[in-house]
Amino acid sequence: MSREPAMVTRNRQAAEAGDAVAQFNLGNMYRIGYQLEQDTDQAIHWLTLAARQGNADAIQVLKSLAPEALAEPDAALVAPEGGLGPLAPPIPEPDPLQTGDSPPDPDELRPQAEAGDPAAQVTLGNAYRHGWGVAADPVLALHWYARAAGQKDAAGQFAVGLMHELGLAGEASDTDAIAWYTEAALQGYAPAQFNLGNMILAGRGTASDPALAAQWFERAANQGDVSARFALAALLEVGKGVAQDEPRAAELYAQAAEAGDADAQFNLSNMLRQGRGVDVDAIAAAHFCHRAAEQGLASAQVNYGLMLATCSGVPRNEVDAARWFRRAAEQNDAHGAYLLSVVLRHGRGVAADPAQAIDWLRRAAEGGHKQAKVELAEALERARKAEPRP
Repeated sequence: MSREPAMVTRNRQAAEAGDAVAQFNLGNMYRIGYQLEQDTDQAIHWLTLAARQGNADAIQVLKSLAPEALAEPDAALVAPEGGLGPLAPPIPEPDPLQTGDSPPDPDELRPQAEAGDPAAQVTLGNAYRHGWGVAADPVLALHWYARAAGQKDAAGQFAVGLMHELGLAGEASDTDAIAWYTEAALQGYAPAQFNLGNMILAGRGTASDPALAAQWFERAANQGDVSARFALAALLEVGKGVAQDEPRAAELYAQAAEAGDADAQFNLSNMLRQGRGVDVDAIAAAHFCHRAAEQGLASAQVNYGLMLATCSGVPRNEVDAARWFRRAAEQNDAHGAYLLSVVLRHGRGVAADPAQAIDWLRRAAEGGHKQAKVELAEALERARKAEPRP
């Protein structure tokens, strides 16, 4: 017996682990006879599983291939706009201008700063910026940062760049920010390398250049900068500015995830669930998704709720699934609001509440959720027709 093509094997493993995208891919392969022998029964089987998780592509194909498979579309928990699919969270832009566990004493710092100690100057600048022991004064903060930067202190240069980027002591200036970040980055200051990469990637203060951004992320990542590891992984995952390298992307996501980065935990979960760059591992995918959800990442809360609802890497638990959908919905996540409306309508994990279901459906529609807009319009039309005629 000939070996199954790697693409088929990868999708089959992910599909068997409950991945809706992989289920659609495998069903479509069977439908058109791509990479394996055409088999309509198998196509319908896998497409139906994907459709029951709300995969919009599977639903569309089944409408013509086997409409009877969709005879009760509301019976399943649907998530038509991506389901468990990966979302690309924005690259975080942290504020690294921090000191130790306790605020500094400005009175102790001032003599050292006046004497020219750049570390004291930066720390005194932090005190004025945050109002630690003195009245907050961003202009004085910039003054002390600039004194340190004038001595070519990398932390001072970075701080001046951040003040210009955020417009904390006057009008924001991307051009000035990128100039100061570059000075600090060339000295090997990882936070500056990360912020410089961010600005280059976004084309702020300079032409957008993903390849150059990736080089700066690489430098910062090699120094252990967690945000830079995430940013570099995001480029490697999709091949933006660098050759696509899913195994290395997964490795960097894992490093950032273990350091507590919620976005990295979420993206790593997606790669583990889909078998991209790593072996399919639904249990590990659920573990990292849960960690991100606990940190408040709405997209992870939606995905983890779906995992609980569909028994993907965790035991089925509709009560907890509904709770996670609500947590995402309460953060104004349109997908979470839609899924909460579904479980409220059908009483899955919660007491059925048609009024609340319509309310959350409306919120999802207002948030731009396409399926919610369709279902809300249908619900309003049914209500209109049910009204007694005069």
